[in-house]
Amino acid sequence: MSKARHARPRRSTRRVARTLTIAGLGAGITAAGAGAAFATDYTVKPGDTLSEIAQANGADWHQLARINNLQDPDLILIGQTLSLDGVTKAAAPKRVTTKKVETKKVRKTERRVKTSRSEDRPAAGGRANLSGAWAKVANCESSGNPRAVNPAGYYGLFQFDRQTWRSVGGSGSPANASAAEQLMRAKKLYAQRGASPWPVCGRYLR
Repeated sequence: MSKARHARPRRSTRRVARTLTIAGLGAGITAAGAGAAFATDYTVKPGDTLSEIAQANGADWHQLARINNLQDPDLILIGQTLSLDGVTKAAAPKRVTTKKVETKKVRKTERRVKTSRSEDRPAAGGRANLSGAWAKVANCESSGNPRAVNPAGYYGLFQFDRQTWRSVGGSGSPANASAAEQLMRAKKLYAQRGASPWPVCGRYLR
């Protein structure tokens, strides 16, 4: 009888020890998972580009370059650590639908405007022939959406800011202009400044 009484506490002790060990492992896994979820840095790997890193983290490359004080966004080094702290996720571009009546009004206005330079006239029908290098730039900058609006203040197929848009003869919001006009003004900007207005996506024009 005395042996049976001494054996019961030992079994109970083993069960308690196992329970504590499993609980300790669970706490360690939870802590490790929490640490991974709140990572705020990214280490550059071979083949990475700033736009790809930003896209993978749901961010805007303009903001990522600004936070990390990158003078040349095209130049990032393997092993370089980029801070993601403070980067806000870029909102998905909203497609703007316009009524047929409004479209007709805009077309009438465009016909009334007279320009002295033929290069300032959009292609007939307002359609852009996006192909080759310019199609790649538009896809890189805005996923090919002429109505794309970036919270950081960039608009349209080629992500003009308002000041740059006005400098090449544009008016209003670039996202409200036809795809043909956006392409025409992007080419005009390229003739003036080369690929520098598109630090990352401009590589397709070189």
